[in-house]
Amino acid sequence: MAAQDGSASDDAPKTVFTHRYEAGLTLHTRGMGGILERGKYRGVGKVSTWSLELASMKHAKEVRSYNPVYEQAKSYVFGKVNSLYMLRLGWGKRTVATPKLRNGGVAVGWHFAFGGALGLTKPIYLEIGYPNIPYTYLLTERYDPEEHGTDDIYGRAGMLNGILELTPHIGGFVRAAADFEYGGEREVLRTLSIGAQLDAFPSRITIMADEFNQNDRFYLTLFVHWTVGRQKFKT
Repeated sequence: MAAQDGSASDDAPKTVFTHRYEAGLTLHTRGMGGILERGKYRGVGKVSTWSLELASMKHAKEVRSYNPVYEQAKSYVFGKVNSLYMLRLGWGKRTVATPKLRNGGVAVGWHFAFGGALGLTKPIYLEIGYPNIPYTYLLTERYDPEEHGTDDIYGRAGMLNGILELTPHIGGFVRAAADFEYGGEREVLRTLSIGAQLDAFPSRITIMADEFNQNDRFYLTLFVHWTVGRQKFKT
């Protein structure tokens, strides 16, 4: 009877999922962030998706600098006048090429997405020493390479400085990746995605000071997404 019960369980109809929800971390060649995604099944192995992602975007040639006298001072990037963050709202398609046939299996597929990208620049603030080394006092000031030399800079200021001075830059993005889903239950999603992404804007976004002549309109990155979530059936 036990064998028959097990066979009956194996032959029982599987739940056909209609929706999936995922959230996770993004690591890419110029920063990191987080991503949320909602998907709706449009057929066997076909999923329409909506995603929201927020990620930092470093300049490709950033070099950390340090105050030569004060070892406890925080590092900063000489010439970097703005931090850049990408907010992406995208629509896409997922394809599950080889479904997860059993608990503990791996499903292999791919996905692409495209949509709007909102670049947000936040001015850099530094702690500036006065009058000269050794400093008598420090002031938090917006970084200006024309006024602040390496001998004037004690280190970077707190991250919240400049948060009310965000400047938007409207653009778009496109993303493509290979997906590897794994997990101990059919309802549970654990997905590793590896791919490439391109953000594009009508004009250059200033990260480094203009005299460095190193700012870009296009940001091509390689990324890894690690997400967790669930599949559900909705009537």
